[in-house]
Amino acid sequence: MMKVNPTMDTASITVSAIGITEVKNAGKLRALADVEVVFDGIEMIIQGVKVRADDKSTEVSLPTYRAPDGSWKAAIILPDEIKDAISDTVIAAGLEAGILRVKEESVGDRCTMEGAKSPDHFA
Repeated sequence: MMKVNPTMDTASITVSAIGITEVKNAGKLRALADVEVVFDGIEMIIQGVKVRADDKSTEVSLPTYRAPDGSWKAAIILPDEIKDAISDTVIAAGLEAGILRVKEESVGDRCTMEGAKSPDHFA
């Protein structure tokens, strides 16, 4: 569960993952999640939050639908602060459920980081 207050003096928002289901044999799609978002006491459930992952990255995206012209459109539009809270909450639920895992640092990554003494080494 994560609490977000995007405008500090207008709304209290709580985000909770209420379910996450692993999806097998679907390419990068690893799971579908259901998320509860409570805006100042008003509950909303978002179903079908997608979790995509590969060896390089993990991405959480809100549900989409196919428009009559064939393009994919967002089914719900939310501010970035709420989308970020949903993403963080869903990733945490995926880790807890064993669907996602933390990428282990390679020896090369550790050597590069240890050798970087100043920001100039990251260029």
